[in-house]
Amino acid sequence: MPSSLRPRPATGVSYPVASVHPADGADAMAELDRLAAAGVKVIKLHPNSQNFDVSDPAVGAIVARCGEKGLVVLFDSYKPWDLSEIGKFVLLTAQHPGTKLILAHMGFSTFRETLAFAQLRKLGIGGDVYFDLSAIAVAYDKAPVVPELVWTIRKIGTDHFLFGSDWPVDTPAVAEKAVRDMGFTPAEQKQIFHDNAARLIGLK
Repeated sequence: MPSSLRPRPATGVSYPVASVHPADGADAMAELDRLAAAGVKVIKLHPNSQNFDVSDPAVGAIVARCGEKGLVVLFDSYKPWDLSEIGKFVLLTAQHPGTKLILAHMGFSTFRETLAFAQLRKLGIGGDVYFDLSAIAVAYDKAPVVPELVWTIRKIGTDHFLFGSDWPVDTPAVAEKAVRDMGFTPAEQKQIFHDNAARLIGLK
């Protein structure tokens, strides 16, 4: 599970991240209401491990309710056997523009597809979509494609990117080094490692 919003231990800051299953229908909706009232900030949905399709209307219903309750939805955004996954997230974004989404792994090997969100923002759509760099930063560390990856991130806007470690697959230290190796400016790193997440979930 990507730790997109996991704070550094030294800060002493913690917050709950929870999950529901879209197939649970009314029970999932009731659980979202309970979680929001309990102070949960982020709902994690995983198309792979939970075995659902992002285009399923039941997923849209969950995303809509999360928007109503002020919950951020964190998705794993890479499904190796569904090459249309990013396109489905684009449609989900257009259908539910008021819900804040985090797409973990930035599409991983399909990261070029995320450039569509830069185009959407020109149309006033997609401003509530964020990405984390878990898995992808480590996988492409020092690879020839890194300049294009960084260009894509900047095209979308570094104000919409978060640090993630993908622990226990990668350690936070390894993931942090990989992100720093990408060559972001100090100001961009401050956004990625702290400011964007703090703004997104309302930390002071």
